Amino acid sequence: MKIATLLLAAASAVLAAPAAAPAPAPESELAARQTNVIYPHATFRYWINTGEVKEDPQDQLLVVKDGNRNNESSTIVTFRVGEEYEGRTCKLLFDLWDRDWSTGTQQMDVFSVIDPPGQFTILSIPSVRPASSRDKHKGRILAPKPGSATWLQAYDGYPEFPCPVGKLMGIEFVGVGDRVEVRWDIGVTGPRLQPL
Repeated sequence: MKIATLLLAAASAVLAAPAAAPAPAPESELAARQTNVIYPHATFRYWINTGEVKEDPQDQLLVVKDGNRNNESSTIVTFRVGEEYEGRTCKLLFDLWDRDWSTGTQQMDVFSVIDPPGQFTILSIPSVRPASSRDKHKGRILAPKPGSATWLQAYDGYPEFPCPVGKLMGIEFVGVGDRVEVRWDIGVTGPRLQPL
């Protein structure tokens, strides 16, 4: 009985004591850059062989090349840029954290998309064919985890370009080489725009 009373008193004292303030998180390049970024409006996984499209494919591989045509997919992300960025330059960022996934060549080709998908409805899904709306090759990135992507090739001024104010901008990521698998935490890591 005395031990139970002692334990209860100790627990009460611990719970009543003010909590120590958490130590400030160390500033990293990624954390610093996240203060002024535009996250994707939507993310779509596109299975190249079947034409199937899935919006907001959380917790699954997004870009796949593995030799099995039924598994191979690319990913389209869309961005809506606010009017406050009129006349500014945007930079396409791509970062992965340790909990993300990047194997094989870890390389992806980056394409602009002519007519990016908006919000899907049951009726619109059969008419969406992202690969047929693939536009210009903007470059190739190496996306290790954890870390920031390195642009191995870049065209048309990428990764920087005029901020696409008032337009739905689409970017497609396509695996490079025989084997590549990439997954990011949608809305947290992966592609983002940074107004400069």
